[in-house]
This record gives sequence, structure tokens and C-alpha cells, in this order.
Amino acid sequence: MLPVLYENESVAVFNKPAGLACQGGSKIKYSVDTLLAKIDSSDETGYRLVHRLDRGTTGALAIAKSRTAANTLTKAFSDRTVDKEYVAVIRGIPKALQGMITMPLINTGTKTVAVSEGSVDAKQAKSAITKYKTLATGKFNNQDVALISINILTGRKHQIRAHCAQVLGCPVLGDAKYTVGEKEANEVDKYDSDGSGNEKCQQISGTMFLHLYRLSIPPDISVKAPFPKSWSDVFKQLNIPFSKKKGSANE
Repeated sequence: MLPVLYENESVAVFNKPAGLACQGGSKIKYSVDTLLAKIDSSDETGYRLVHRLDRGTTGALAIAKSRTAANTLTKAFSDRTVDKEYVAVIRGIPKALQGMITMPLINTGTKTVAVSEGSVDAKQAKSAITKYKTLATGKFNNQDVALISINILTGRKHQIRAHCAQVLGCPVLGDAKYTVGEKEANEVDKYDSDGSGNEKCQQISGTMFLHLYRLSIPPDISVKAPFPKSWSDVFKQLNIPFSKKKGSANE
């Protein structure tokens, strides 16, 4: 099963690996939903998703442990009272090392596109606000990269990925969908089973370096999710001690 970072009678927070979809769909064999159904699929006490992470995104994922808890948590996420701090490695160094991105977004069905005010698509676009701060800059495999922390004040699909690539001009490292010239076919990681019901995450190509590092749920839950081991080389080349970037609950 997934690594548990925090648990009480109402909520559990897992550390989601790359390559594991939150919900099922075509060509998706395993998802968080299917794993939760193995724990408890009953209507009242079954575990339920209350927010989602993209398939390639890693980090803290909160699960409600009952219908009542799901209603409460879903409202908290909808009301934006849950604080989510992401950390990403982006290709290139942004001109402004910190700031707020306010460009609206529109989803085309296959991709999210940043839309400037006054464009023909502006009326269909939804507001999107992303705050970011550069934590470190340097070289990774001979290319300029920046380590940034991110807080989103809205929750649009692929918001961080689109804003970084299309507004900052610095796509998330390993994000083939939003990086010009990269093939999208090589999905970052593959989540598979060894045949005994014990699922494992098996890396088959690159990693998308976007991680939900800290999840704070009112009134008193604060969880930090350890970074994947695949991030260790980035931290090493940026001279950041990887051991100090491991997370825990209520720090």
C-alpha cells in the first residue's frame, strides 16, 4: 500500500508516488481509487479522495475515512482553507525570483493554456493565481534549473505546470506535456503490481519534479511529505542536503 504520513479517525495522508493516477480511466490499471477500494469500499465508511494530484506529481494526498469526513474535507478544500505548499524543479531560472502569476487559464481538453487579457479566449478562461519563490538555483546535468516553492490560490487543472511553462518560460523539469520538443509518450513512472497484490512503483524513465511537500488541514493537521529518492541527484548538484528535505507530520 501507499506510505502513510499521518492518520486519525477521520483522515489519512499518504505519500503518492509518481505514475499513480488518482482515478481510473482508459489504459490505467491501478489508481488511488482502486487501492482505496481494497481497504474499504462500503458506502458510509469507505475511504474517499477529497483532492487530486496529477499522475506524475508526488507528495501528500489526503483521504477521507468516511462519508461524513469526506463532506467536511471537500468543503475545506473548496473553501481554500487547506494550505498546500508545492516544491518544483524548473528548467531555467525565472527573471523574477519570486512573484505572483495571475494569468487566466483555459483547458482545451488535452492541455491547459495561459490566456492573456483581451485575447479571443479570455471570456472562457478561468482565473488562476500562483505564488512562487525561488529557493535555489544552479546546474543539473549541465542545464540551468531553479528549485521553487509554490502556493496556488486557485485550483485549476495543470495550473502550476501551465503557469511555469507558459508564463515563467520555465517548465517543470521532466514535464513532457508542457515542454516544447519533448515527447509525451514516456510517462514519468509506471505503477505496477508484483502479482501478489503488493503494488510497487517502478521507475521506467524520467521523473516530473513537482511535489506536494506540505499539506496543512485546519485546525491542527500539518504534514510534510518526503521527497522521492529520484530527487536526490538534483539536491546534490544544487548543494542542498537531501536528508533535511524529508518530511513528517505536525512539524
